[in-house]
Amino acid sequence: MALTPDTLLDGPRGRRLLLEFALASERRSDPSPSELAGTVHEAATALEPEGEHRGRLMSRWPVFGSPVRVLSTAVGPAEVARALDATNLEEPTEDLLRLVLGDVVAFARYWQEPEGEDLLAGSAELRGALLRVAGHLLDSSQTRWWNEPVVLEDQACVQWPEIPGYDHSGEPTQVLSDWRAEQQALELRARRDRPQDPAASYGGVWWSRPPEKLLRSTARFSDHAPAVLYFFEDGFGWETAHTRRLWVSGAPTVYEIRVAQDWVVLCERFPLEVTAEKRHDWYRTTGRAGRWLIPDWEAVSKEYDGVHLSVAGYLRSAGLAIPVGKDTASVIAGWNPGETWWFTAETSLGPKIAHWQLDDESLHWWEVASCAGDELPPAG
Repeated sequence: MALTPDTLLDGPRGRRLLLEFALASERRSDPSPSELAGTVHEAATALEPEGEHRGRLMSRWPVFGSPVRVLSTAVGPAEVARALDATNLEEPTEDLLRLVLGDVVAFARYWQEPEGEDLLAGSAELRGALLRVAGHLLDSSQTRWWNEPVVLEDQACVQWPEIPGYDHSGEPTQVLSDWRAEQQALELRARRDRPQDPAASYGGVWWSRPPEKLLRSTARFSDHAPAVLYFFEDGFGWETAHTRRLWVSGAPTVYEIRVAQDWVVLCERFPLEVTAEKRHDWYRTTGRAGRWLIPDWEAVSKEYDGVHLSVAGYLRSAGLAIPVGKDTASVIAGWNPGETWWFTAETSLGPKIAHWQLDDESLHWWEVASCAGDELPPAG
């Protein structure tokens, strides 16, 4: 299914992308206090769930930042829509898009209520103004890869400090078997120990991605930086990373997630109930009370060598309560856009290790000879 302006507004991450791109355009073109930023700030603050400033993440763009004018009168979505319509949009270059999308990915939170900006972007009053932004982005050649399948010839794996990566990956069959047993134990424990009231103050394992000790990879930008350096949900502010090329033997069968229905098919064919474990977190983030499913990744691995969430699939569907059948639903959560998880052992890593360092001022990742102060030993 083609990515269109309308479908880009289907998901909360897509809508937030459009709002953040307009804000970034204003920051780049106007160094003075900015009308759009001011109206968004005030309208979003008014919509923010009461008391929900926990873990609030502001923009990471000090280089493009400008003062926010706090307006003296109350503003709402209608005023934001007018300011959006009046905002000149920048050319959607690869550099600008990956910084904006990087913020949108970092803002995702599936364990508590949506931010005020997400609620604002989902308001009916903003739809027309956001459609203009969507058309502007999708007219660019820089967004065409968002809906493409996995590019097998150009995949890279990343090793971050302190979390499993390519040098901590396990044998896929064993990893998946252990994961399946762990999910059963978590669900049984949650059924026993947690209340059924979805609004109760409980939380658990909120993500629905495959097990983390599997290999995962992403495509690379024109400067060879793997996309995941910029696009990582629930990250820890890493400033160093190591990457290696990934090669997959033969002609692997990769399941593609481009739209919510693709996720539905996985949940219907390979269902795993996680209601007790996810109930409280996913109620807070979606407002839905009921039964929850995720794909049984061990069962999926019997038929597919990997699964790829395209950038388009992420923008359309991540964070939604996606209906599955009559009384169940699911959420794509904790999965980075453009990432492929591998269930097959028929993979190999290239011998060359590339070292990357984040520049705190420009927020760009640069390939370096070595990472100063990095405690990770060379891999390979």
